[in-house]
Amino acid sequence: MIHWAVYTYPTDNVDNFFHATKIEYMLRYDTTYPKVVPIFNILTYPAGYHSLASFIMLLSGERVIPKVMLELRLWEWVFLAMGLYALSYTWFGKKVANYTLLTMLGVNILHYYLLVYIAPNFLGFYFFAVLLAIFVEVYKRPDKRKYPLLVLTSVGAILVHPYSYQNYVFVAAVYLGLKLLFDGLSTRNLTSFLKQAITFFAVPLFVHAIVDPYFWFPSLVHIKIEYPWASYIGVALSKLSLFHGKGSRDTWWYFELFTKWATVRNDNYLGTIFTFLGGVFLLYKREYRRKGASLVVFSAFVLLLILDRLTVNVSVPFYSTAAIERMFLWLVPVLPVFAGTGLLWFRELVFGLPVREVSKKLFYLSVVGAFFLTPALGTAYDLLSAEANFYVRADNLDDFHWISTHFPNVTILNSCTLDSAQWMPFFEPSSGVKVMFNSRIKRCRIGNITPSIFLERLLNESAVLPGYIAYIDTNAPSLNPLELFQEYKLLKTNGNNWVFDLSSKDTSTNERKAAAALRVCSDLIPGNTERYGRYFVYGFGKKYFGIRRMYLEGLDYAWIKGRKGVIGFAPCREYGGFVIDLYSPQSQSLNVTVNGKLVGEFKLDAGENRLNIPAELQKDRVVFLSMSSEKGPLFVRFIKLLPRS
Repeated sequence: MIHWAVYTYPTDNVDNFFHATKIEYMLRYDTTYPKVVPIFNILTYPAGYHSLASFIMLLSGERVIPKVMLELRLWEWVFLAMGLYALSYTWFGKKVANYTLLTMLGVNILHYYLLVYIAPNFLGFYFFAVLLAIFVEVYKRPDKRKYPLLVLTSVGAILVHPYSYQNYVFVAAVYLGLKLLFDGLSTRNLTSFLKQAITFFAVPLFVHAIVDPYFWFPSLVHIKIEYPWASYIGVALSKLSLFHGKGSRDTWWYFELFTKWATVRNDNYLGTIFTFLGGVFLLYKREYRRKGASLVVFSAFVLLLILDRLTVNVSVPFYSTAAIERMFLWLVPVLPVFAGTGLLWFRELVFGLPVREVSKKLFYLSVVGAFFLTPALGTAYDLLSAEANFYVRADNLDDFHWISTHFPNVTILNSCTLDSAQWMPFFEPSSGVKVMFNSRIKRCRIGNITPSIFLERLLNESAVLPGYIAYIDTNAPSLNPLELFQEYKLLKTNGNNWVFDLSSKDTSTNERKAAAALRVCSDLIPGNTERYGRYFVYGFGKKYFGIRRMYLEGLDYAWIKGRKGVIGFAPCREYGGFVIDLYSPQSQSLNVTVNGKLVGEFKLDAGENRLNIPAELQKDRVVFLSMSSEKGPLFVRFIKLLPRS
């Protein structure tokens, strides 16, 4: 409920943007396979999650795609709980199922992915678990009425995400293989194994090939690619089946991070112990042995895949196509089953001790209480800051609505990277607003033109563009709004955002509007960009989880991520100078200008530095304080304004 109350709009401007775009095109063309797509893998990426989101939008009348994605995020957690209960109940019985649901609340890997969330994968977890549950029911008690359910659910799993289906196939194949070994490798048994494999695994693939031929045979596609340089035919099956590369996160550092999150992060040693005990118990308990071994072998297989990627990197068809973080995702539905089984075994061991009943209960309840409380009391600053690192905030939503109301059908020049503006058409779907650059579809470029190149040409040619405005979100190092400030009409500033009319060169009111927005009536401008972000107008990383983490840990610094940062303010009274308190990771030189005039050249030491700078600051006149470093980055603790002596 706490997370429900604080969940925010898009937390990621690449993956979520791609999924929102696929939903948009399916709704626009009223089909799962639109004839016009922005990039090829919009068509070939499995459409199960997007079909569900589209269905909900059509049913409810909701028009804001990110809102439906957020609501689905909550429901997918319910689906995951249902899937885990179905898996553990059909495989190991009611007791294990109850304890699995209980331990979901304390398993570290679920805490991790509660925040670091990947939309289709979570729906895939449900299908993985439910497929295994149906598989066992069909296998134990063959029933022609159940088999179509297994086939349809299998097709649904493939449509949501192939990883969930291929992981189900692996676990079920191990289960059937162990049965074959226990029964003996006779011709009859081997024939039975092959028939079962075809029945359970091949038939759903055949049905899916009929339902979605483009996935198997991309050459059948006759579509128009809106942006030809984004025709990634490499997403075809022939390229996905074998992958020989390494992603940017396929490193030992990330392996250590994920391993800690799956085990002992936030002092969750008891959870790790229960998980290990559960795996041992499933192998030890005779009636659980074959099913338990299937899950244990799968978990070991995932770990071996990860180690393989980090070392020799031998490709295993289909399974090795995932990055190691995604491989860790595959363990999300399995580890709670182990932990729940381990907790159940621990209970049996405790209550089997030859001591008083009261003592047993007190000891058991104390350990279980510690299992839940210890990780809950830990503060995962990195995850809390990552969840808070969202790109569309209240000021952005206000601006989106204001622009769509006053400038319908306008084209937006935006920064693209870590930029809220690319989400504007999703939140104002009826406005006709178009955004020039986005991070996933156009890869922040039109041909070879990036936002910075476009702005440079615009300023050099001193052109006017009717029907165009610039929306500069300064929450990340982006386009510099001050370059437009000198040339084009400033329409408004709102928090961290600057809006310019590119059809007007009338700058007569720009300074007045900027001074009103940047007015400061205190002698101190702290470096906390969460509260004082409007003053940090260029070059500062504000929408970034590293900054949020610093604030959570009590480090209120504004982070100049590159070599230049600009702070703007309009003081309520006159001042005779200012002090800059900053931290430099290394020795370097720094130049400071005020409204374009050089006021100081400094040699910074590695560590804390305090600079005293005389300057005449006039009342209610906007001041742009620029810092240009030799190497960067810098961390600004505060700016203190000095009264005239």
